[in-house]
This record gives sequence, C-alpha cells and structure tokens, in this order.
Amino acid sequence: MLRLGILMPRSTLFPSFGLDILNGLKILLKHKNIFDDIVFISDNIGFGTDEQEIYTKAEKMLLADDADVVILIGEARNTEMLHPLFTACNKILLTVNLGATVPENWLPQPTTLTHSLNFCMHASLTGKLAAEPPGRPVANVTSYYDGGYTQCFCMLNQNQQNGGIPLFNHVTHLRLDQFTLEPLVNMLEQSSELKTLLCLFSGEQAERFYEEIPAIQKRFGLQLFVSPMMLEESLKTALKESFHIGGVTGFVPWHASLNNDANHLFKEIYSGATHKNTNYFSLLGWETGLIIEKIIAEKNIGNNDATAILKALLKINFISPRGSFKIDEHSHFSYGSTHLATCKNNGEVVIGKSEEEAKGYWEVFKQQSIPQGQSSGWKNTYLCI
Repeated sequence: MLRLGILMPRSTLFPSFGLDILNGLKILLKHKNIFDDIVFISDNIGFGTDEQEIYTKAEKMLLADDADVVILIGEARNTEMLHPLFTACNKILLTVNLGATVPENWLPQPTTLTHSLNFCMHASLTGKLAAEPPGRPVANVTSYYDGGYTQCFCMLNQNQQNGGIPLFNHVTHLRLDQFTLEPLVNMLEQSSELKTLLCLFSGEQAERFYEEIPAIQKRFGLQLFVSPMMLEESLKTALKESFHIGGVTGFVPWHASLNNDANHLFKEIYSGATHKNTNYFSLLGWETGLIIEKIIAEKNIGNNDATAILKALLKINFISPRGSFKIDEHSHFSYGSTHLATCKNNGEVVIGKSEEEAKGYWEVFKQQSIPQGQSSGWKNTYLCI
C-alpha cells in the first residue's frame, strides 16, 4: 500500500479548485485500478501562504502518518524549507501547481519534483509571438492579482527581448466594483500606432475584461495576446452570449478540444464520474495521478528508495491529454506540450500550431531570471485568494 499525503489549499476565486484537482487524481487512479492500493492522508493549508503551517503538516504526514509521498498543491518557492526533511526521511515531495511562478533557482533536489501546467512558459511564448514583427508597440493590461505572479514578467520580458516596445501598463483595481479600462482608452486615443495588448486576467476579472474590451477593440483595431487562464473553457460558459470577442491569441498547455486519444479518454471518464466538464484543475490532478501510477509501479518491483524512484521517473515520457510531458533531469520540474490557441468571434477556441516536444523552448525558458526586487514575493498558491 502506498501512503499518500495531500496538502490542499482553498480558493474563494475558484471554489472548486482543490476538489477538481483531487477528483482528477482519484478518477485517474480508479481508471488505472490502483485506487484501492493507496491510503489517503489529507490536510488543508489555507491559501498556501504560511510556510510554518505547511512544514508542520508535512512533517506530521511523514513522521506520524508514515506517508511515502506527500503532494503539496502550492508554489515551488514554499518547498525550500521542506527539502532537507524529505531527503532525510527518504520520502518523495511532489509539488503541484499551475506554473504561474518561476523558481528562484532551478537546482534539482534528490527527492523532490515539481509538476505544473507551465503557465509561465506559455505566457513567455505568447509574449514572444506578440513581438512579431519586431518594433511593434504594446500595452500590458493585467489584474492586480494576476500581475503579481511571474507569468506577467515572463510575457513582458520575452516580448521586449524579441523586439516589442512597451508603451503602457494598466493594472486594474483588486475590487471588481472599481474595475475600469478608461486609462487604457486614454492611452489608445493618444497613440494611434498602439494595436497590441498583452493581457493577464483570471476569474471574474477576466469576465469583466471580456465584457468591456470588445467595443474598445473594435474602435481601435486591437489584437489581444492573452495568458492561459483567459482561454479557459469555463469563461465561455460564464459569459454566455456576452462572449463574442475575437482576435484573441495565446499559447496554452491544454484545451478541451484537443484531438488526441488521451484527451478523449480524460473527458469521457472525468465527465462520466463527476457530471462536470474538464478544466485545468482536473487536468492537473489527472496528470499527477499518472506520476503516482509510476511511483507505485517502482515500489511494486521493490524500489523503495525515493532518490532512485525519482531517477526512474526522469526516463518516462508521460502521455497526457495535453499531448505529453516529461520531468527535466536538470531541475526536476516537469514541462509539456504547448498549443497555439485563437478565439473566434463566437467564443470558439481553435487550436493551431502544436508542439508535442517542448524541450527546445524549455531550455531557453529556464534561462530567464527575475531581477532582484522585481517580484511581488507572494507565496499563496496561484488562484488561491
């Protein structure tokens, strides 16, 4: 039996955040007929901001509950304090998140791996695309919350590194009742050459942005390059007939419309079990289950050494609903397929260019570093407020 600890955050922004991840994980394990081989131990970590609470609860899972693996649904920057503990106990720490932050360093730890949907990498690719042709003026528009994560830096940095010229930054108010795009409109009236927006929003702020931007886009002939959360399927459901925005482009790790066997299976099994549509969170849980499956396989052949198990995982190409993903041997972070998505006027998202093997760009992406003092330093799990 595998004793599996799960440290889960909560989210008022996305109330089903943790449940969808947990459902994705458990449904995959049931599909693989290994659910009954696992003892689950779970605890809550609030929004994932209190390092001492995370450490205390992880320590209890290892020492009192004898967990073999602990899944921490949280940001990688909260794991540094845990590395010595897990290495000393010879147990695996699996950090799971959406990938909205870049770690302070990429140095691999012997018993720790981080699995994410690589939001920062996709935002970086989108920023690079928005710079074509070089010399194109751009404006950055983001919510206070989304702009506090390093995906914002990644999009802006790659845009500038590839020839984009930043003219304006607009950060919307944290409170929805004070949301306004008026400063952006004023800038557009003054700069006729500005036609490109870099956009980072999620949740109700993304909904409000999509409600207000169509008229502005039509008036000024704008192209929108957006973060992965702005192409999430649930937005179309929430906006209903209001979702008539077009000219929206961005790189995403996954979309429900991807035409591959693994994605068809994922949607069929998950929806059948929950009567809910798949989303980024359930995908993250499903893929985490794929990793747990391989850990169990290693233990079944007598490999009980955490370091040796992790080394075995580095050799696997995981087949996933997004295409595939691997764990990088030089950082122990996962990276996976990337897809160029475009939104039509009726809200339909069309998948264009897809790269199943993202290793080439992953190596470039890892070279990005956040200048000292240029990061908010927030430690709460992205989308957990």
